[in-house]
Amino acid sequence: MSSRSHFPTLDALAAQVDPRNSWTGYLIAAGTVLSFGLALSEPSASEGLGLMARIVFWLAHVASALFLFELAQITLGRIEFFSRLPPLLLVMAVGVVGAILFSAFNLLLLDRMYFLVGNTLDPEPISIAGLMDELRDSGATSVLFWVLLNSPRLIIIAQQKDAEEAGEPSLADVAPTPPDASDAPTMPRHQLLDLLSRLPRRIGTDIVAISAELHYLRVYTPTGEALILMSFGRAVEALGVIPGQVIHRSHWVALEHLVAIASDGDRVTCRLDTGLELPVSRTHRARLRAALASRDQARVLQAAGRIAQTLPPSD
Repeated sequence: MSSRSHFPTLDALAAQVDPRNSWTGYLIAAGTVLSFGLALSEPSASEGLGLMARIVFWLAHVASALFLFELAQITLGRIEFFSRLPPLLLVMAVGVVGAILFSAFNLLLLDRMYFLVGNTLDPEPISIAGLMDELRDSGATSVLFWVLLNSPRLIIIAQQKDAEEAGEPSLADVAPTPPDASDAPTMPRHQLLDLLSRLPRRIGTDIVAISAELHYLRVYTPTGEALILMSFGRAVEALGVIPGQVIHRSHWVALEHLVAIASDGDRVTCRLDTGLELPVSRTHRARLRAALASRDQARVLQAAGRIAQTLPPSD
């Protein structure tokens, strides 16, 4: 029994690192390929090092660069001004900020640590001139690398916006406001419409669930799914005007579409009316069960009220 309970977890882990579906897996695969490619081509930055030293050198540089760029992407994506930029412009802005962060990180720590350990590479002096030299050597390449890395998903997002290409009104102009959001404050409703405006018309606006792929967001509806460039925290805030629940650090579900909660050993999942199944983390299980019970109780009371209205008045 215990051995069977581990297989779904392994499957879920494999799905999370699959480069074809997972942004995290895609970053790991791209970073690994780039690091080994640079180590084998032996550019001037690692000239004079042995093969293993070059591999370690480039793995450290590429991994730290990806971390800093991803951190910049998530941070800027939560800022109102940057979140409203078209996806390509936002990625380019992140590329500039990430290049500055990466150059500063190299100048202050990474190259200096490598020099102390290997005593082979002479680091740039810690100064504004040193930072400018770092930016001159790697800034443009870093920005281009980040844009190219994001380009497959940017193309997907662009292809999804078929309604705007056809000259139809934007989704924010035609999307109905969910009934539960009608009495919400203006700002949350504005954020919800901003989220809905990013969705392709073909999948509608009845959001069933959302799943984070680092700075990308996958949105599920009864008629399909779409990938958008938006932070998970910002999307959850926008969806706060309708009944829903965060069930995992990367998943949110609409209670209206929640069908059941299932347990298999230590693994708990929730099933939605579209057939989608998502994992529920330990910290959110009690709240989700309570929310589901409260929803079912409200439905029973509503049904009882409707039945009472059809009964003839008592004498």
